Amino acid sequence: MTNGWETVDMTLRRNGLGQLGFHVKYDGTVAEVEDYGFAWQAGLRQGSRLVEICKVAVVTLTHDQMIDLLRTSVTVKVVIIPPFEDGTPRRGRSRDTSAEILDVRTVKGT
Repeated sequence: MTNGWETVDMTLRRNGLGQLGFHVKYDGTVAEVEDYGFAWQAGLRQGSRLVEICKVAVVTLTHDQMIDLLRTSVTVKVVIIPPFEDGTPRRGRSRDTSAEILDVRTVKGT
């Protein structure tokens, strides 16, 4: 768990291709956000940590379930913990998962 960091609720919109505009690591940390896309406009930044996706705690989800929720939910509401000012994620564990990145972009029609 974290040291009591404030969370932020946001609703994410999809672009014309059905994409949310960000990549997420296996641990729920945002790896990359498309500059000036809808997720960026909503305040999502690299290093943010997803706490909930569509009212489901990320810690209770398998990797596949997390990505499935992000890809298939019509309205994507998330709760995040923003990163430190330098973009470093606020973490509750020390395991390095930097190489474990999933692409949550979708292809139109899938």
